[in-house]
Amino acid sequence: MDIAQATQLIGSLGFPIVACIMLYIQMTKQDENHKAEVKQLTDAINNNTLVMQKLCDRLGVEFDHETN
Repeated sequence: MDIAQATQLIGSLGFPIVACIMLYIQMTKQDENHKAEVKQLTDAINNNTLVMQKLCDRLGVEFDHETN
């Protein structure tokens, strides 16, 4: 959205309404980005858990990923 469109919307709808709409759009985009980040972190943790299990298997150590 450029300045002319924002000015037109503020003039026709009012600043509080336009501000709420813009904040909602920003919040939605931020939520989508956060979901992608959490998925990447979850994948990394799961991969690390698998590596820890393989290392423990090779070393002959009991590994319980539910309690550690």
